[in-house]
Amino acid sequence: MTDRWKSDYLQSVEECRRHVGCLERSLTLLTFFPLDINSYHQLTEEQIEHIDQMIYRFMKLQDSMGRKLFPSLFQILEPEKTDIPFLDKLSHLEKISVIDSADDWLEYRVLRNNLAHEYPDREEEMITNLNLLVERLPSFLTIYSGSVQFARDRSLL
Repeated sequence: MTDRWKSDYLQSVEECRRHVGCLERSLTLLTFFPLDINSYHQLTEEQIEHIDQMIYRFMKLQDSMGRKLFPSLFQILEPEKTDIPFLDKLSHLEKISVIDSADDWLEYRVLRNNLAHEYPDREEEMITNLNLLVERLPSFLTIYSGSVQFARDRSLL
């Protein structure tokens, strides 16, 4: 069973790596941040496309890490513990220093959910969430790289 989890983990690392590459490129294109209400209304179509790409890749990466990367790494580390809730897995990964903070991860999940729903009458909220994402994206990307480095350092793969 451990071989299956290792295979799942390697596949999820590759999937996440692709999203990370796109997000890193997005950061180089988003030089017009932070946004305010005026700059938000003056965004060009190209800038909106860059923002959309960043949001899409952030959501895909966050989903992939939460649904595949962390669960498969947890099962490699704890093969006898099956059918435990994701939050317990996340807490365990924090306890053994795979991730710095389970709470931070959950905050990224809330941000992901907030960005998934765009309402025309909530522009200020959208601007706040976009600025927060651009500000915190480098820290989010270190969660991925740190978890991969953790596995490498322990020769788990």
